[in-house]
Amino acid sequence: MKNRSSASRRTPARRRTSRRGTAADASRPRRQGAESRLRILEATFELAHELGYQGTSISKVVQRSGLPASSVYWHFADKDALFAAMIQHSFEQWRASLPKWLPPAPGASRRDELAVRIRSAIASIATNPEFWRLGLLLSLQRQPVEREARQRFKEIRRRVIANMAAFWVHVLPRGRRRNAPDLAELLARLTMATADGLFVSAQIDSDCDYDRFADLLADMLEAAATRRSRW
Repeated sequence: MKNRSSASRRTPARRRTSRRGTAADASRPRRQGAESRLRILEATFELAHELGYQGTSISKVVQRSGLPASSVYWHFADKDALFAAMIQHSFEQWRASLPKWLPPAPGASRRDELAVRIRSAIASIATNPEFWRLGLLLSLQRQPVEREARQRFKEIRRRVIANMAAFWVHVLPRGRRRNAPDLAELLARLTMATADGLFVSAQIDSDCDYDRFADLLADMLEAAATRRSRW
């Protein structure tokens, strides 16, 4: 009787171990799939940086990643879908460091709050430049047919511009917004265009004082907002 009782007590432990093993076995393919997908994206980014969109091919991605072509096509339908996923992946990495274009606290200086956000935006680009590098690369290589990857980049940019425009809508006096209804978006687009230029400048001249650039841009935007909203 004692032996049977001991065996019966051990049985649930074996079952629990078996269930844990089954769950681990089931999650392994998903983990391996995610790791393979990341390897493919990283290989594609390296090649795109070296060779551009035209010079990057699925065969080169296969060679660089060390994975079979079947694995690449399992995750991505074609090269354009692969580049679109790479744009999205680089944006997700950049988004973590993006400034929050939230309305400033009551009584805070509009110009000072603006400078804080611009400095944060410049720092985020310097920390995670892949998204900008890829997007500008695709934007400069215009094709007769709009590519999915370029469309994805433009869509993300529109969302970022909309967040900046929402900040300006909040800080511009209501009466002035009626005088210049497009001013908030215009200022947001100017900020984005300046960020594009600063990114290109950073690739050429690495010893610029970007904090001073941020303060100067904040002064320019503040002056433009004040002047244009009087019209």
